[in-house]
Amino acid sequence: MLKRKEFEKLFLPFNENGKQIWVITKVKELPKPIIQMALNLAELDFIKYINISNEALAASSENYPKRPKVPITQMNHETAVGVQILYSVSYKYINFFDINSPTKGNGSKMVDAILKGLPNDWQPTVVLDWSDGFWDRMKEKYEDLNWID
Repeated sequence: MLKRKEFEKLFLPFNENGKQIWVITKVKELPKPIIQMALNLAELDFIKYINISNEALAASSENYPKRPKVPITQMNHETAVGVQILYSVSYKYINFFDINSPTKGNGSKMVDAILKGLPNDWQPTVVLDWSDGFWDRMKEKYEDLNWID
């Protein structure tokens, strides 16, 4: 776990260069894997906004117009490229809750950014899969991870 001052220093270069990484005020510490996911997502050229709470991380190319700190991750959105995961520090799992990419290939780039360097004691899962094969391909690609079915 890193304290707020430590992770804010890591996010600062991105915030100074046009990206926006927000961590809600009540979060005083973040687990290193979640910080790494945010940094990996911020490195993607199409991701502009990242919001982190104590149980979720959302990243997108767009925010909701009247909610400037809420990245659009809604499935089947016409223009926004985004992903939202729910996570548990206690149980060490991440759940791919929402993902959308009208641009072919960006979905797998976001999954790569999230799973890259995921510690072996953390488990990814997809509770609702309406992807028509996307998650099967991701599970094959990351077969070394212990997926929760």
